[in-house]
Amino acid sequence: MRTMTMAIPIATVLLSLAAAAPWAGPLRGTVRLGHVFVDETGDRSAVQETYDLEEGFAVSRIQLTGTSGSRSTLALDVRDINLRSRAGDVALRVPGRLRLAGGYDQNRYVFDPARGVTSERKDWRASAQFTARRWLSLSADFNRSVREGERRALPAGTRSVLGERYDDRFMTGQVGAEVRSGRVGVAASYRMSDYADWLNDAAARRGRVVSARMWAPMPFHGRWNNLLRGSYGTRELTRGGVEWTLAGLQFTSILQPRDAWQLRYALDASRVEDESDADNRTDRVLNDVDLTWFHRYGRLSGGFGYETHDDDRSLTTATGWRAGASLRPNDRMDARVDYAGRVRKDEESLTLLQDVEASRLRARLEVRPIRSLTVGGDLARRERELPDIGVSADGTVTGALVRVEIAGWGSLSGDYSHSEDEFTDLAGGFETVGDVVTGRAEIVRFPGLRLAGGVAYLDYGGDLDLEKSTVFAEAALRLAGRYHLSAKYNCYNYDDYILLDRYYTANVVRVELGYDLQP
Repeated sequence: MRTMTMAIPIATVLLSLAAAAPWAGPLRGTVRLGHVFVDETGDRSAVQETYDLEEGFAVSRIQLTGTSGSRSTLALDVRDINLRSRAGDVALRVPGRLRLAGGYDQNRYVFDPARGVTSERKDWRASAQFTARRWLSLSADFNRSVREGERRALPAGTRSVLGERYDDRFMTGQVGAEVRSGRVGVAASYRMSDYADWLNDAAARRGRVVSARMWAPMPFHGRWNNLLRGSYGTRELTRGGVEWTLAGLQFTSILQPRDAWQLRYALDASRVEDESDADNRTDRVLNDVDLTWFHRYGRLSGGFGYETHDDDRSLTTATGWRAGASLRPNDRMDARVDYAGRVRKDEESLTLLQDVEASRLRARLEVRPIRSLTVGGDLARRERELPDIGVSADGTVTGALVRVEIAGWGSLSGDYSHSEDEFTDLAGGFETVGDVVTGRAEIVRFPGLRLAGGVAYLDYGGDLDLEKSTVFAEAALRLAGRYHLSAKYNCYNYDDYILLDRYYTANVVRVELGYDLQP
């Protein structure tokens, strides 16, 4: 083990600092302790929502907030600190001057029905923002991700060329500075990344990128704004002696001569070059234009883009277009529709997929006939075709929604969607038909008591035959003084009627007793 579970000692230190800090008033927050009961059967790799469940005592949540005389605030939020799915966040804010933040979370992935082959991922993150002057700000962030555990070969029973375990680490970090005066500003940053695989030295790699950006309006037109960004960096396999250089240039210009009209142009150009072979480089250039007309009741927009992708072997071009409209005559109606298409051409017929054609249509309508009721529906249509190799995919999704809010009683909501997808390849065809239903109800009629429940049900047919559902019910009761009691029940169910041994059912109950540091 090259990593340690640091959540508990880190949280202990943060709690001690919070308690000892000279805050002007007492700390506010909530502490929740409880117990988790789990009863499960079947294929334990079938439902990801239960991968991190553990039965037993749980320090469910610790939330603390403190404020000093200078209005500085410290916020701590730790969840399930003694369980496998532990997570936490801490933030210190000094208004107008400083913000420090950190976080940690841990989760598990399951590969086999008995949950014997698993991998675990742990993520640390930290960031800082410091405003040295009104015109100068500094920032930095750091992230570290570690993954350890077993790996399962596919197909089952074979030996994977990737090995039988995970044991790797990935780190990223960035420092930057920004100077601004009114609507004019410049900024620069340096970003690094480093990946190490303790089981495969040849996979180790690292990257470094320096970037700068500037934004300013045109001197002769105050409603014409521009942003220019450039970057340069390297990426290399540290054990293989292979290195690439990366250069990029982005320019965005937005002109709004009148309130009703806006024209936007964007250029995105980049180059990736192999240092060992000067002829091996890839150039990508994208030119994109958007025009939008604004109205008090909505907007109309349209855009066009042209992209070239040129490397040492082939040239591909892509043309994209889009159009959209929205209508909101009042706060009781909201309608939107947009369409986008893209055609990619392999000019030399050398790429694997060759030509690609794709399009997408989306429409949505929400209406509030009365203040407490919202109803609506949506439609999505997507198509993708690779004519040179005889492959296509197209699908349609329709949906409906309803929201009801009754003052003093609670709320009720529900969503339904129906999808039909068809895939065609060289081996034949494959189609799916899916129905998804979700619903939630919340009752706040009784003083000191909150009741809630819901369901999510998914059914896929066609060439599939599977069902998945989640049901939950919860209650929270305010006791005398600062105490409150809550209970939540979840039922997870999964059935694959084609693979008869792939099913799963879990009943999970979480009971918590909470205490508020301030009423």
